Amino acid sequence: MTPIADLSPSLARHILERMGSTGQPPERGALVVNVATEGLLAILRDEYLRPMASGGQNSSFKLVQAPFGGGKSQFLHCLRELAWSEGFLTALVGLSPKECPFDRPLAIYQELARRIELPVADLEERPSQGLPQVLRQWALARAKDTGREALVAWLREEFARQPAESATLQRALRLFVEAVLADDFDAAETLGDFLRGETLEPGELSQWKLRERLADDNAFRWLRALVQCLHLMGLPGVVLMFDEMDRNMSLSVRRRRDIGDNLRQMIDLCGQSLLPGVLWCYAVPPEFMDTVVPEYPALAQRLKSSARFSATSPLQPVIDLDHLPLPPAELLGAIGMRLLELCERAHEHRFDRGLQAENVRQLARERAERQLESGSRREFVKSVVAMLEDQRRAGERRLQPGEWSQAASAGSVPALADEQEF
Repeated sequence: MTPIADLSPSLARHILERMGSTGQPPERGALVVNVATEGLLAILRDEYLRPMASGGQNSSFKLVQAPFGGGKSQFLHCLRELAWSEGFLTALVGLSPKECPFDRPLAIYQELARRIELPVADLEERPSQGLPQVLRQWALARAKDTGREALVAWLREEFARQPAESATLQRALRLFVEAVLADDFDAAETLGDFLRGETLEPGELSQWKLRERLADDNAFRWLRALVQCLHLMGLPGVVLMFDEMDRNMSLSVRRRRDIGDNLRQMIDLCGQSLLPGVLWCYAVPPEFMDTVVPEYPALAQRLKSSARFSATSPLQPVIDLDHLPLPPAELLGAIGMRLLELCERAHEHRFDRGLQAENVRQLARERAERQLESGSRREFVKSVVAMLEDQRRAGERRLQPGEWSQAASAGSVPALADEQEF
């Protein structure tokens, strides 16, 4: 993990602004403010990512469980950065019942093709995102080592002969890379659109003999073929992450069963190592286990377990973020102290650490005592950032009991009066 002191002020501001405005994890730098899940992430790294990166054919499925606002998105963003550090491609997809539900395979493939990204070595960099860009970067880097002609020969003689579940996708991927190597920008653009799952006119594809069209009934097969092809290309692996942004409980029973069936398929495919080098994570609220899973017994059989995911039970499929090593008040307090340090770095400002540590502890205690069912961590983050900004701009002072309660419930601290004493 990069120490906060080593961050640039601009990156520290990005993290702080993202978390302070929405309470959500930043696009870059989630590990910097991570608290209490380091052990879970280390298990995923040591038991799954590193064996995959060393050439293993294995794959795995994990279901991440936490209330809304309880750290699911933060955990996935941390896993994303951890995967980058191990050389893995990643794709983080926010699911919603209308725009991208898990019972619509076509939408899932399209979103993954749009979101897949190469790892970055420096958090200051923006990852190259989208399947065409990922393939382009890989092709140019590989050609630099082997030469363009040798790479084209390998694609036609070795890569094309290896089995993949969709010959159409495998062929399109090969043709796209060849177009990139030949500087054929028009062909690369059309083939890139095809790989992203966009609808094209029949005449645009006839010259390449790509006759299979992407649809709901073959989208997951295309997805399987894609990760198989990426594995054949020598990439360490792919971490696929899905985050339920909205509640799926409002969906019909049929649609919830379709989601359950799709998840069951992914669990089985990972168990059969048909998705080589893939760590598949699906994040849900607790009611998912109580509502969706029981409606589909085959899924329940695969997810139910008497043991928790841990260093001694790393094979368990469910990672429960409601059972962390720190009690709620200590957990929130530790997050608050990370935010305090981040605020100092973002604004190159030095707080009275003792005073602000007490303010943070009181806010954490107040929030924990409320035992809010949903969004407690997210709202706490917003309240701490608001409090620190107020203290930086208006002057530092110890908050009074009434202000703790107000800040904890509203997620903000009122402007401080000049005459109030420290």
